[in-house]
Amino acid sequence: MVKLLAAALLACSAAQAAPFLAGGDVSVLPLMEAHGAIYSDRQGKPGDALKILADHGHNIARLRLYDSPGPGTGADGYYWPEGSMDLPDLLKLARRAKALQMQIQLTLHYSDFWTNSKTQNLPSAWARELARLPDEAARRARLAELVFERTREVMLAMQAQGTSPEFVSLGNEIEHGMLYPYGKITPPGDTGWDGLAPLLRAGHAAVRSVTPKAKIVLHLDDGGNLAKYRDWFDQARAHGVEWDVIGASYYPFWTKKTATQMAAFSRAVTTLYDKDLLVMEVGFNWTPKLPNGWPGQLSDNGPYPASMSSPQGQRDFMAELFGLLKREPRVLGLLYWDPVMIATPGLGWALLEGKGGSKAQAGPNVVSNTTLFDFKGRALPVLDAWREQSLNHQSPQVKP
Repeated sequence: MVKLLAAALLACSAAQAAPFLAGGDVSVLPLMEAHGAIYSDRQGKPGDALKILADHGHNIARLRLYDSPGPGTGADGYYWPEGSMDLPDLLKLARRAKALQMQIQLTLHYSDFWTNSKTQNLPSAWARELARLPDEAARRARLAELVFERTREVMLAMQAQGTSPEFVSLGNEIEHGMLYPYGKITPPGDTGWDGLAPLLRAGHAAVRSVTPKAKIVLHLDDGGNLAKYRDWFDQARAHGVEWDVIGASYYPFWTKKTATQMAAFSRAVTTLYDKDLLVMEVGFNWTPKLPNGWPGQLSDNGPYPASMSSPQGQRDFMAELFGLLKREPRVLGLLYWDPVMIATPGLGWALLEGKGGSKAQAGPNVVSNTTLFDFKGRALPVLDAWREQSLNHQSPQVKP
């Protein structure tokens, strides 16, 4: 009995020693560097942005994967640059992150382009293959196979170079499903789940077949909206979908929720499903406008006063959020969006297809006023919040 108690206490102690995960999505960094972006630390000393982040307490990197980005593969005339965020690019960045002792959160977009509730386009190569099949049933069956095959391929490639991810998200902000039209759902309710569930089950099986210990994340937007999460995850469970971690995007501008409200939501949803939660995206303005004087993607900071759209305000918000989330028993950590996409000539949220022989043009960079570096690439005061939380990094929240 004494031995059993000692073992239980040891397991509990090990679980409690797990670090609170604090990082961000750095997928765009190689592209930024190729276009001449220069980063410096709080003292103005130039350096590798990833190392600067690591030195300030970033212990996890979110990396996203597109299938085959390039001209003609996007939406509404826009596309993501070829060679950026494809598998070779992902593998190189994963090696950099692991060399800095970071964990990896891999997000599989299952697309050649950005995905969210509006846009979940099939990879172009997949769409061509499915178009050759005789009927809907054959296309749906083959699509599940493609999800399994591609997921397994990526996991094997990461495993082979010693950078297996600790967390894998099947899709990005999939509150309306993924791989439209086959995996599209219409919430609330179960409309479309017979199409989505087999795709998620295929992805889950592929991850488990290579890296059984990786935590599988299902990621929705609108963190704080308990009704949305309850409807979605109830349907997922009813359709035989398994997951380890609930992923949530949280932007005060979009959600109109304070950090206190987000913490309360986290407590409620993790209790409801007995699952951990990872905040997959969080963003906050450090200045109201982009360099061109226009508002960015986040027009304001929601319930927070306009005066907080400042470097100190961003720092205070993140310090508050860290403090609140670290007290929640099942919150594993948070990932910032986008830490490194500073104002850089020729780069924006996507490229616009050229017409009549003209060159492609970069769309606007709509997040340069929410980054963790200022317009000149110098680390902002908000990184002090990362450093401070990492100094007392042991977290009681992982359930033994």
